[in-house]
Amino acid sequence: MKILVLQLARLGDIYMSWPAMRALRRAHPEAEIHFLTRPRFEGAVEGLTAIDKHLSLPVSSILAPLVQENADIEAAMATLNESVDALRDENYDWIINLTFSPASSYLTHAITGPTATVTGYTRYNDGTLCLPDEVSSYFYAQVGIDKPNRVHVVDVIASMLNLEYIEADFAAPQVGDFAAALPETYLVLHVGASEKQKSLSPENWAKVLKPLAATQIPIVLIGAAGEAELAEEIQAHAIENEFVNLVGQTKISDIFAVLQDAELLIGCDSAPIHMASLTDTPTFNVSIGEVNYWETGPKSTLGFIYRAENEQSLHATRVGECILGLLQGQAAPELITRAAGLVSYEKNETANERFQWDLVQALYLGAAYPLADRMEILQGATQLADINKFAMEQIRLIPEKGLQNVGPFLDRAEEVIESISRMVPELSPLISWYQAEKVRVGPGTLEEICTAALDVHERLARHVHAYVPQEALIEQEQERKEVCDGTL
Repeated sequence: MKILVLQLARLGDIYMSWPAMRALRRAHPEAEIHFLTRPRFEGAVEGLTAIDKHLSLPVSSILAPLVQENADIEAAMATLNESVDALRDENYDWIINLTFSPASSYLTHAITGPTATVTGYTRYNDGTLCLPDEVSSYFYAQVGIDKPNRVHVVDVIASMLNLEYIEADFAAPQVGDFAAALPETYLVLHVGASEKQKSLSPENWAKVLKPLAATQIPIVLIGAAGEAELAEEIQAHAIENEFVNLVGQTKISDIFAVLQDAELLIGCDSAPIHMASLTDTPTFNVSIGEVNYWETGPKSTLGFIYRAENEQSLHATRVGECILGLLQGQAAPELITRAAGLVSYEKNETANERFQWDLVQALYLGAAYPLADRMEILQGATQLADINKFAMEQIRLIPEKGLQNVGPFLDRAEEVIESISRMVPELSPLISWYQAEKVRVGPGTLEEICTAALDVHERLARHVHAYVPQEALIEQEQERKEVCDGTL
C-alpha cells in the first residue's frame, strides 16, 4: 500500500501529527508512507522516522509569479500543475488530508487517482466540498474556535484513521546532542507564539517571571531568530532573573534536547508546546486570544493551562504566582489541568458549555441527551422542529413545482435555522451537525439529492424531538391527521 499524508499547516500541527504517523506505521508496517508539508515548516519533520519519504509543496514558487508587479497567472499555474502531476503520478492507494482546510481539499481532489481512498477534506467532481468520512464531518461541524469540541486534535486524528496510540507514539526523536551548555536545573520560556496576538509583551513576560526570581532557577529562552529582540527586551525588564538566551541560536529539532531535561516549559500557543508533549516535559501554557485549548493545548502528562481572553485581561503577576505554585507542588484553582479519557482537560464549565458538549456526545456517541434547564432551549427546539417540517414539505414539492420555485423558500428556511443557532447557543451543536450533513449530500440527480436531503431533515427531526414539549408534539400530530383527513 502506498499512502500520502498531507499536513500543510504550521509547525505545531506537524508535531501534533507525529503520534498518528507512528501509529499509522505500526498499523501498516509494509506500507510506503509519504508526508507532504510546506517547505517553510519542513524542519518539523526531522526525526520522524515513521515515514518513508518527505515531500514539500513549493508554495513560494507557486505564489511568487502572482505577487510581482505584473502578475503571471500562467507561470503560477504551470508550477502548480507540475506539482499536482508529480503527486498524482505516484498513484497513491490512500490519501489522508490532515490539514482540514478548503485549499487543501482542492489539492487532495486534484491528486486523487480513480482507485484511491481518501480520508479528510476533498472535493466532488463539481468542485463542492466533500466530507468523505464521519470524523471529517465532525471536524467540520464541531472543531474550531468557539465550537463545543472537547477532544484534542491528536485524538481526533487517531479516531479518523482508526488508530490506537501507545506510549511509544509520544516519544522524543533521536536528533543528536545539543552543543550549547545548559544549567543543571532550568526552566524554559518560549518568548513568542504561533501568531503575535497569541503572545505576551516583554513587560508582561517580565511580570510573569518576577515571582520566579526567588527560586534562583535559571530560565532558558528559546525562539526563532526574528524573536531575538523580544528576548532581549524581556531580559532588560526582568533584571532579577537569571537567563540563558538561546533565541535564534537553535534549529527547531534542537528544542527537543533543550526540553528533555527542563523542569517546566512556559509558553503561549506554539510549536514547543507540542514538542514538549513528545518529551513529556511539564508544561505551563498561557492561552490567550483565539485559541481552543481543548484541541491544541499541551498533551504532556503534567500539562497546565492559564486561560485569558486577551493580554489586556491577563493578570501577569498572578500567572507567575501560579507557576511558582507548580514548582512548589501546588496547582492553583484557576488552572485548567490535564485529564485522562476522551476529554483532555478538567475545567469548571458554565451550564451552557456543559450542555453543548453533552449534546455533541449525544449526537455522535449515542449518549443521553442533556436535560434542558432553560425555557429558551425548548422554545428554540420547537421553532427548529417547525422550520424543519416546513423545509421537508418544500423538498417534497420540488418534483411538482420545480426547484426554481421552491428554492427561495428553502433558502429562507436555512436562514431561520441559522438564526436559531445564534439565539439559542445551546442548540448550535445540533445545527452545526445538520449543516455538515447537508454538505455531505453529494452531486446526483435531482431525485437523488432530494432523497438524501430529506434523510438529513428526518434525522434532524429525530434529534430535535427530545426537546420539543409534549404539547407541541400533540399539536403537530393533530395537524398531520387533519392534513391526511383532508380537513386542513
